[in-house]
Amino acid sequence: MGAAREILLGLLEGFRGAMPEVEFREALNAKEGFRPAGRVLVLGAVQKESEQGDQWSAKLAFTVYAPRGRGLQETIDGMAGLAKGSQPLLSGVERGAAALDRGTGALAAGCVFSFYKPGSSGGSDGKKVRYPVEINGGAYTVTGWRVSVSGPGGSLTAIGESEPFYYKGGREFTIELQGLDMEGPEGLGVFTLRLGGQGVMYTDCRWKSLSAGGNGTLSAGDRTAVEEV
Repeated sequence: MGAAREILLGLLEGFRGAMPEVEFREALNAKEGFRPAGRVLVLGAVQKESEQGDQWSAKLAFTVYAPRGRGLQETIDGMAGLAKGSQPLLSGVERGAAALDRGTGALAAGCVFSFYKPGSSGGSDGKKVRYPVEINGGAYTVTGWRVSVSGPGGSLTAIGESEPFYYKGGREFTIELQGLDMEGPEGLGVFTLRLGGQGVMYTDCRWKSLSAGGNGTLSAGDRTAVEEV
């Protein structure tokens, strides 16, 4: 156990980098730190995690508190989009109806992110589950990935806050790929990357390191929405 909390903390970090106007926290105490006149607050926690043999599943529960309801749906939409683009084990997103939270006076809504890993013995050939990716428009597969966000020149944090509100030099995305089945990836210069066929494209990508077995780490200068035709 513990993989679900690692995913939760990784998502919260990614959400903070992508939506600095929203406050994201791990839910240790319900409604901890919510200020009715402040910005949107999102609390996340592991709702359920289970293992059966080599199969694994988990549910992460998030509650979004929005003063006067402003930014509620936009925040949930942004979280869902970022999770789909960064978590290959994500299997579904459930959204609850918005309602007035009497304790805080804010409009609140919940959403649950479900994750599922069938396990390496789930198929008849015993191979690991593979996930699709696109590199420069070409179709390939990987056994997993991880995305993180940082500022090349550091970051700025307001007094009394724990999370950065500004990344110096803009945001930089670091992406780790496992088990890439592409021949000669070291020959790529600058390239584009799309993970799992989701709605975002990473651009200005460059390899930082490559190792045997198709494992590598790359940096991406930007992330843009993909318009489906």
